[in-house]
Amino acid sequence: MALNNLKTYFEGANSNEFMDLLNNKCIVTEKIDGSSFHVKRNKTDFSYYKSGSKIEMNVVDRTIVRYYENAIRHFKTITEDAKLDMPFDWKFGFEYLGDNKTIDIEYDVLPKSNLVLTHIQVLQPSNPNKVRKVIRDNMILNKWADLLEVQRPPVLFEGLLHSGQKSAIIDVLETSVNEFEERFENPDRPSFTRVVYSIFNENQKASALMHDLSKDVSGFIVNFHDGKGLKSFVLEKFNKKARPERKASDMYQISILDIVEHFVQYSLDTIELKEEESDKRYLELISEMFNDYIKENATKYIGAKFDSADFSESPMFELNHKFITNEKTLTLVQDKILAELFKITLGSFRKKRAKETDIISGDMLTTLNELIENIEAKILAKANEDSVMNFKQYLVNQKISAEVNPVMEALKVDYPEHGKKLVNMFVGRFQPFTLGHAKVVETIYKQNGYPVVILLVKAKNKKKEDSFKRPYDEATQVAMINRLKGKLPIEDIFVIPTGGIDTMFNAMRPKYEPVLWGTGSDRMKTYGYQVDKQEYRDALDVRDDFGLFEIPRTGKNISATQVRNAMLDGDEKLFKKLTPKPLHNMYVELKQKLEDSMGVMAESTEVEFLTFDDFIKNI
Repeated sequence: MALNNLKTYFEGANSNEFMDLLNNKCIVTEKIDGSSFHVKRNKTDFSYYKSGSKIEMNVVDRTIVRYYENAIRHFKTITEDAKLDMPFDWKFGFEYLGDNKTIDIEYDVLPKSNLVLTHIQVLQPSNPNKVRKVIRDNMILNKWADLLEVQRPPVLFEGLLHSGQKSAIIDVLETSVNEFEERFENPDRPSFTRVVYSIFNENQKASALMHDLSKDVSGFIVNFHDGKGLKSFVLEKFNKKARPERKASDMYQISILDIVEHFVQYSLDTIELKEEESDKRYLELISEMFNDYIKENATKYIGAKFDSADFSESPMFELNHKFITNEKTLTLVQDKILAELFKITLGSFRKKRAKETDIISGDMLTTLNELIENIEAKILAKANEDSVMNFKQYLVNQKISAEVNPVMEALKVDYPEHGKKLVNMFVGRFQPFTLGHAKVVETIYKQNGYPVVILLVKAKNKKKEDSFKRPYDEATQVAMINRLKGKLPIEDIFVIPTGGIDTMFNAMRPKYEPVLWGTGSDRMKTYGYQVDKQEYRDALDVRDDFGLFEIPRTGKNISATQVRNAMLDGDEKLFKKLTPKPLHNMYVELKQKLEDSMGVMAESTEVEFLTFDDFIKNI
């Protein structure tokens, strides 16, 4: 998360507010222009995290770019005593420099072991992805930096500011953007870096990684602690310009388009994956698919250029061959262009895309996402509906199902803040709405008094069996639910394309915040995977009490299948027995739409027989 800018805060606050801030305990550190890197001890080794991600780096991340390998290699060499001293619930945060040249800064020297310890996250023991507190105490950080053989945090000042320091800070902050160059970038006057160092540590003659104070540094982090909490600000050059947003090159996008078209025609059934971990299976599968693509399309890339950023030309950003086991792929990626193409391929099929581009839009976006679903199914060893797993495949499936799959899963969170109004939620297809659904709504409402938001799942793609299972269009379903609002504690309706937990939260927020997710017994396992998965809870920042509320389901429960069969039988009496009263006068309309969907004549009395599995899955 970006820090507040101290100059912006100064210009927006009144003088008393700002002086109150300056009167607090202050800790100032030099901001290192590195990459965020976190390390956590696990039962056997270490877990590594990049760029603030809560998901552990895996072999796919490390294959796409070898940038973090030096940092990882360092932790392979620390003493066993140091490793054993690291608490399991501590996550150590570093700024990592692969070399001395970054996008904006060229340092004179590198930090010890390329790593600067900046903070330690203390995690909740019962929730290893939830941060309980952050340690920034200089004495503690220095102790751990020495133990882990990395550079100490570059602290300029720690304590209470004296009046001269306060005046000097205000004097700097009062400088306008137009005056900045004349005051701080005139070779005959002290640099901005030198001036800031002189305020907080006038005896310092060099910055953390520069031989003197004449060169620019990335900036400074200024923390104020009022005894209750920490307020953090960045103090940097006032004329610093934002980095221009890079857009994917035409060659990059055209390549993806061509690869997608080839992969769509590729039969995944022909590949037998041998690896048993999801990230390695992904790498194994993409290697095979890539080999097949290059066999037919290699000539297209003669002399190709992917317009990479200048900093990525460093060897540290090259493909890492260490985890590639496919001999053919290893041969192909010796060529730099094909190595870059393999990196693009590895990164393009890990998760679905939500946004269109100039080239990948409309039907192509749908095709790409369907392909990613098929790749995920192959990786997770999911059998086709008509196939039977052999015992080995079953064991692989069980092992992968128990993993947190770091390859394919990533949530898209549009609104990280909690919604304004507390509600309960109920997800379903409602084909049609039954007394069973009504029971769920009433039962969860009685648990806490919060109204219920209905999330209506409407898939875009239709299947053959939808003619019976899902005969009603969105307008009909919304009309049914609207009729029930006055009779049942229904607050609102949202129509969503999938039952993904991020899709549902994005629909409800910022208006609503769910507390309970009501569901029948038959859906507890399916929904429980999403609700209980800690990575999902952290990404969405759900309430601590958010969870599933089970409505026990027995053989006497009403299902939407029973209602549809009653209409096909022409049994209006049974229809009314199974549905809420406000829907009774919709019988003729619902019956007609069901028959139209199935292509049957109104007078037909033919009964649709369903398997037991189909019966219990439909509510």
